[in-house]
Amino acid sequence: MRATEMGSDMAYIERELAEGEQLIKLSRPSWWTIVPRTLLALAVLAVAVVVLVLGAWLTALILWAIVVPLVFLAWVVMIVPLVVRIMSTEIALTNRRVTSKSGIFKVEVKTTPLDKVNNVNVVQTMFGRMLRYGDIEVTTATTDEDDNHFVKSLADPNDFRNALSEHSAA
Repeated sequence: MRATEMGSDMAYIERELAEGEQLIKLSRPSWWTIVPRTLLALAVLAVAVVVLVLGAWLTALILWAIVVPLVFLAWVVMIVPLVVRIMSTEIALTNRRVTSKSGIFKVEVKTTPLDKVNNVNVVQTMFGRMLRYGDIEVTTATTDEDDNHFVKSLADPNDFRNALSEHSAA
């Protein structure tokens, strides 16, 4: 059975493998990128609880009835785009190429043969190093920067870089 006939649980890139092509590494953005915005929402709610405990009961109740739904709505508005980006972005290394895919309605797929890969750059913040995520850019032999593969907040970017370095040298 071909991969395209299987269920949709497979990654887009897995379904697009050519005959004899083997997937070596498949990565997505890290779920840790949701944490800062979630902590911000929790901090606002903590302030609302303090106001409820220390403030006038009626004022605090009104504040609670307004602030909690607004904070929840703001959190959803902040988180949904991140979840969509995490679920719709992937970068893969096969025994033949590097392929990246992003988007849901407008899908952008970039493919570069391994012999055309020039550099792999990883940038990580302090938190990114601690939580093992960072930005990765795979530069190609072309002069057009739009041909480069760039994935923001990739989970374990150093693992991907090391696998790509190992297989492009082989």
